[in-house]
Amino acid sequence: FKEKRYDLARVGRYKINKKLGIHVGEPVTGSVLTKEDIVTTIEYLVRLHAGDKTMTAPGGVEVPVEVDDIDHFGNRRLRTVGELIQNQIRVGLSRMERVVRERMTTQDVEAITPQTLIN
Repeated sequence: FKEKRYDLARVGRYKINKKLGIHVGEPVTGSVLTKEDIVTTIEYLVRLHAGDKTMTAPGGVEVPVEVDDIDHFGNRRLRTVGELIQNQIRVGLSRMERVVRERMTTQDVEAITPQTLIN
């Protein structure tokens, strides 16, 4: 549920909305999983296991319940170079944040400088 840790991006939000028949905000602003997403996904999976052909989405729309074809090109997407770089930078910054927080607790408050925390 935390935007800092998990980002659906516009494509992910669009795919979830389309598959489950829910409409949570705009694709740009609704980039984090909501409780409604989780509940509707569980309901979808239960109905799929039960063999139901359709389900009523939270908006009152009838949604077909079917297994996705894993090999269909509509279920694939290429990630851009910018997105790959963004993910790597996010991982690096979160690691650095963890190290800095750890060093802040172990070092003397009077002797701490930004350079000693980062290096």
